[in-house]
Amino acid sequence: MNLFKILADLEKVDPEVMDRLNHRRSALAALGNITKKITLATAPAILGAAFNKTLAQGAGSPLNDVLNYALLLERLEAAFYIQALQAPTLTAAFTGNAGIRTGIEKIRDNENAHVKLLEAALGTNAAAAPRGFNFTAAYADLPTFLTFAQAFEDLGVRAYKGQAGNISRTATATIPSVSVTNAGQTSTVAIGTVNVLQVALQIHATEARHAAYVRYLRRQPALGSSGSAGNQFGWITLAQNNGAPAAVYGAGNGAAFPAESNVSQANVDLTTLMATPAYTAAEVSEAFDEALDSAKVREIATPFILP
Repeated sequence: MNLFKILADLEKVDPEVMDRLNHRRSALAALGNITKKITLATAPAILGAAFNKTLAQGAGSPLNDVLNYALLLERLEAAFYIQALQAPTLTAAFTGNAGIRTGIEKIRDNENAHVKLLEAALGTNAAAAPRGFNFTAAYADLPTFLTFAQAFEDLGVRAYKGQAGNISRTATATIPSVSVTNAGQTSTVAIGTVNVLQVALQIHATEARHAAYVRYLRRQPALGSSGSAGNQFGWITLAQNNGAPAAVYGAGNGAAFPAESNVSQANVDLTTLMATPAYTAAEVSEAFDEALDSAKVREIATPFILP
């Protein structure tokens, strides 16, 4: 392992990285002291932790980029539900289905809480909110709204999964407090220092529950579901979109981001793993969800964001 080559490569990517590690000489001196006490095999982990901590500081850092990316998605989803609950075309549907309105209000409150938390974690590094969002086509009627809701929730799940590997396990953020609204009541919650990856995974799990709930609603005949929407379950089968934009379930950029119809995990085609009984492609695809890269997610979301 050529440590000096690693340092040189890092400087090419981020010229200020060594300055943020105090100074070049002190960083290398510290590394020299470490290697006297430990084996060379542990050096990559220690060096990686140091750089993860350093790169998480300041505007434009990789961690802030990931958090602002997540913030954009949460702002989009929050706006989607806020506008839906105010849309005249959906008033009658929500009035006649009080349980559904309550569920959608709960999702709205979840998304608002995610926005507030991410804004607080980023502080002055939070990107400015978009001028607005345009979801007019999504509010034609309740079935159409639920179709778009499924697309946005499934997109959010894939988006968070795609960024999990870019967040250090030790990255932290200090959040003094967050004001959140739930069931019409606003309260301020003191938080403190949090592990960023843990919070991201908690939000990811919540988005997955939202997606399953929306899919459950779409199965109800009373809501006007028909065709493939009425046959779907709480999980994704192959790359079936059930009326939602197909790109949400398709492949991303690069081999690391296959479509939801992917049947290979850890370079093993799971449809050939067992001869009797064999797993079908549909069964394998249902057992795993695929990540999606940020470029593809932004491509899908951009048409809904006002310039």
